[in-house]
Amino acid sequence: MSQMNGAEANEPSQKEGYLAQVFRQLVHTLERNNVVMEQVIEQLGQGDRKVQKSGSCISTASCSKAAVIKRGEKVTVELKVAFMKISDIDTVNQQFEADIFIQAKWEEPLLDETHVTEFDPMVMWTPKLLIMNLDGEFSFSRSTFNIHYDVHPYQHTLVLQLWRCRGFFKENLELEHFPVDVQDLTISVSTERSAEEVNLIEDQYALSSIDTKTFLDAAEWNVYKHVETYRDKTTIEYASSTVHPILHVQCRVARKVGYFVWNIIFIVLLIASLTFTNFAIEPEAADRLAVTITLFLTAVAFKFVVKQSLPTISYLTNLDIYVLSAQMFLTLHAAQNASIKALTRFSTADKVIVYDTYSMISLCVIFVMFHIIFGIYLHLTATKRRRHMKEKDRFYKEKKQLLEKYGVLKPNIEVVTRK
Repeated sequence: MSQMNGAEANEPSQKEGYLAQVFRQLVHTLERNNVVMEQVIEQLGQGDRKVQKSGSCISTASCSKAAVIKRGEKVTVELKVAFMKISDIDTVNQQFEADIFIQAKWEEPLLDETHVTEFDPMVMWTPKLLIMNLDGEFSFSRSTFNIHYDVHPYQHTLVLQLWRCRGFFKENLELEHFPVDVQDLTISVSTERSAEEVNLIEDQYALSSIDTKTFLDAAEWNVYKHVETYRDKTTIEYASSTVHPILHVQCRVARKVGYFVWNIIFIVLLIASLTFTNFAIEPEAADRLAVTITLFLTAVAFKFVVKQSLPTISYLTNLDIYVLSAQMFLTLHAAQNASIKALTRFSTADKVIVYDTYSMISLCVIFVMFHIIFGIYLHLTATKRRRHMKEKDRFYKEKKQLLEKYGVLKPNIEVVTRK
């Protein structure tokens, strides 16, 4: 009994000792956390002083939101765009599908004295790039960031944004020369930031490019090897008072004319040529006019075929001009048939034959002269642009060679384009 009473007496003392030990550990943990918090506060103070020296500032909207770095100076962002794959060019809907790779790089002074290996876009400054002529949403989009220290000739740490995306892009096609047309395929890269914050320029150490081997619409188009860029400014709708920079990156394609030559132009040429067979019919016969009108209606059917290949536009293409000219020629031929038929009522048969012969020769001259003039017009307009694109290919090749030689796009080096 005495032993049981001793055990019961020792039990409260053991519980008190256990609680005291837990309390001492809790106090020790709180002291360590205080030391860690003091170190963190000291590091944040040093970082704040570095930011003030570099001309930038860190602002926190609220305690629940992450700190977002703001740049006080205007940041120059160099862009390189690569057309990885162009799979479909839709003339009717005026859009094209492409797989695009965009490389953006800028200097970040805040990272000069650090050894950070991962870039956090939720905290650090980014240009907030966007594509202006995107039609709908991206079917694929992935963006990564890399940090590079001591990159010559940059003075500060270099940040690279690598953006791979795929989607449909709008393009206002210029169809005046259709089907001998050359089209620009443009990627318009802009930013949510204003022109006072960001300056978008072409990459000075790498050229934008296009992979011609992966071009999937080669049955209808020929792709050129050069890529051009030019700068512009735009006003985004949701911030109409703010001007935003924009960099247009263009590659170019030329339509293959074989389908339209053999299936439309050649057939319309044959229809117009068949009108001359009317002169084998007697002038006083009504069959002449019937044959001409039948050929005219056939030519009208081809006009609807051309319309299916084009969007709704308010101007005439070269193919429209040719088909309409053939219809006008058929109308003129129908007027000749009606005039000769009416002349048989007032003149002798010999005079009618003479007038019929002269009118046939006149129509033949008009027919031949139109095709000569139309061919010269195409040579001076549509095909001239194709020759100009070949010169741009040569210029792009020379520009690439200069970049490989000097390592940078020097503004004082000019490549003269042959005319």
